[in-house]
Amino acid sequence: MKTGFTSGVRRYVALATSSPSRLFWTFAIAHLLLWTLIPTLVSPNAPLDVVEGYIWGHEWLLGTYKHPPMQAWWLETLSLLTGQAPWTHFFASQIAVVIAFWAVWQTGRRIVTERAALLGVLLLEGVVYYNFTSPEFNPNVLQLPFWALIGLFFHRAVKDDHWSDWILLGLWSACGLYSKYSTVIILFTLGLLMVLHPESRRRLTGRGPYLAVLTTFFLFLPHLVWLVNNNFIPIYYIEDRLHHLDSANEYIMRPLRFLISQMLVILPLVLLLLTLTGKKIFSPTKTGSPLSFDESFLNAVVFGPLLLFLLIGLSGARLHDMWGTPILGYSGIWAIKHFHVTISPKALRRFAYGWITVFIIILASYAGASVFYPYVTHQSQRIYFPGQALANEVIRAWNQKYHVPLRYIIGDAWPAGNIAYYPPGRQHVLIDGDYKISPWIKAKDIDQYGAVLVWCIANCACRNQMQVRPDYVQNFPKAEIQKPLVLPRQTGADIPPVTIGWAILPPSLQ
Repeated sequence: MKTGFTSGVRRYVALATSSPSRLFWTFAIAHLLLWTLIPTLVSPNAPLDVVEGYIWGHEWLLGTYKHPPMQAWWLETLSLLTGQAPWTHFFASQIAVVIAFWAVWQTGRRIVTERAALLGVLLLEGVVYYNFTSPEFNPNVLQLPFWALIGLFFHRAVKDDHWSDWILLGLWSACGLYSKYSTVIILFTLGLLMVLHPESRRRLTGRGPYLAVLTTFFLFLPHLVWLVNNNFIPIYYIEDRLHHLDSANEYIMRPLRFLISQMLVILPLVLLLLTLTGKKIFSPTKTGSPLSFDESFLNAVVFGPLLLFLLIGLSGARLHDMWGTPILGYSGIWAIKHFHVTISPKALRRFAYGWITVFIIILASYAGASVFYPYVTHQSQRIYFPGQALANEVIRAWNQKYHVPLRYIIGDAWPAGNIAYYPPGRQHVLIDGDYKISPWIKAKDIDQYGAVLVWCIANCACRNQMQVRPDYVQNFPKAEIQKPLVLPRQTGADIPPVTIGWAILPPSLQ
């Protein structure tokens, strides 16, 4: 007698044949729900990039000293819609992932069969950027949908030459640039393809490509104006992140390590692919002319950004592994088209068993790592930071002394952002006490309404941890230093508590 599990697998294999669209949405909804629920249950504190995004989102900025503002806009919008529910930022990540899945699937349906396109998307569950690292909603994760949408509408625009597709290509290009400046990598790649391939090059004689460029330019223009008015301040952050190296050896090792990290990221995908190819994985299928647009398009979107990042690394820039997050979106479709894939009922059953195994292992690994990490390593992560307790203590102390509400927090984005994020928070944050990187706050407002200054002393999982008061405290001579707060982390593991230094700057208006 067949087990219920086996019967279920057979039903889904049959569904893959009879209704790939229905199976896609079943998969997408399951991914959305589980990868929202599990991180919500095992992560008691919001991660750094989310806390920082909420700081910016509260101000509805056109730009920040680090990134364009799209991530902050997403967070603030969803926060208003959900009442800042604790699952909101996890949901934001998975909405981004599912949109990317949809865009890749739609592109795949134009290049391969609908069933093959479904398999190409399902293979992305074997890329850890789409699951294990996706819960922290940051600009890297936010690039996933826009890079995929750029690919989809570039393909549609070149093949069909509808003006609406060119405009939408411009829209998604602008959205990608508003998410992270590195979107220029995929735009440069597709621009080269546009010029080099005959089928796309002939579109240059029409209005479509220029309509896309103009749409991108005019939509991105407000941010360009902001950059000019703010002396291109993100450039300093980008330069710091790239950090050119002195050792000649590192010029080779950095790109090599980046390449190896991306290969490890897709290892589950390769294992899943083996269930469809067996020993024939190294026997590429004959896909026709190597100059066919579909083949060239897939080669460009899969390998173009990777090669550009490697060239950036070879120039002496420091590459970060997570910069590879958006570049593998079409790897599944490329693999399905390029290798000898057998889509028989038997092969699909093997794939289904393998896919379910990979899905469960990665989800369980994420949950296990989140829960047991401090017990095994006796070290902490930011997800155990006592953000809510810190906010409660600081705001309670303020309310005991003053009858005006606390409006401003001054300090490092991590501790200050936690106070502003957790209820009854939503204060404005003067990051590092620097008005240049926090232009939404004026000195006269701090003088009038007062503020709380906060800094990490010990065990904060914070880069700017310090035993002495930070320099910016000296800029507020009226600040009254308070007794440090010693707060237990949100875990039962035997780990030292967090120690927070803080001060109160009294308001002149009481």
